[in-house]
Amino acid sequence: MITDESDLAALESVLVQAVDRARVTGRVALRESVDGDGGGSLELTLLGSSRLPFSLNIAEATAWLEAAGVDATAGYDDDHNLVIRLRGKTGVDHLVRRLLAPFMYAESVRDQLQDALGKHQLRVVVKVEDETSLALVVHDSDNLHDAVQLSAVLGADSISEGLKLHRPRGMRKLAARMRLLLTGALGAGVAVLAEPGCAHAEDELRIHLTVEQGLRLAGRIAAQPGRPDQAEEDSVPVREAS
Repeated sequence: MITDESDLAALESVLVQAVDRARVTGRVALRESVDGDGGGSLELTLLGSSRLPFSLNIAEATAWLEAAGVDATAGYDDDHNLVIRLRGKTGVDHLVRRLLAPFMYAESVRDQLQDALGKHQLRVVVKVEDETSLALVVHDSDNLHDAVQLSAVLGADSISEGLKLHRPRGMRKLAARMRLLLTGALGAGVAVLAEPGCAHAEDELRIHLTVEQGLRLAGRIAAQPGRPDQAEEDSVPVREAS
């Protein structure tokens, strides 16, 4: 139980920001003590299972809380939403560190990488796949022009030489060359997949990285000078991947 109102308000702010930054679907609320002693607790109501290491049921949530050392209980509200009730500051700290911090870090790296790509006018969408991995998505834009330009920023100016990028075979060869390029720059484990389009879907190229590889890639891209005319161009809005 938390008895100091200022501490309770501060903890609520910390938890609200952490939930938002981790992009976990949930809401935070203060609950007063039922016995009227002036104390209270914090509740995190989970509205979706995305980014959670347990299903939305009491048994799995309780088991995870105990294993993670989080001082909290799990239950349902009147709408049968799963609610995590935190007993004190230590419980809030542990919940943020064990449940939310990995996604908070992944999202911060995603933002850095997206910003670095944007400075080079590269229309590439960065997505957090889970707490340890990112995906860079390039849709067809003049025969995967942005994938080719990303390679050029990394020093491979002629990566598309001899390739017919409007054909599936050419796309797959570009993906293979980019995998070698990125593996050399970022280390093993990079996957680059080409998905030829159809009547209802555009061509797509996806680059799969660890979060740490994403951070290194952001640094590499940010360190490269942009095009001379870049400052005069309007920013290009990033299209969200489906």
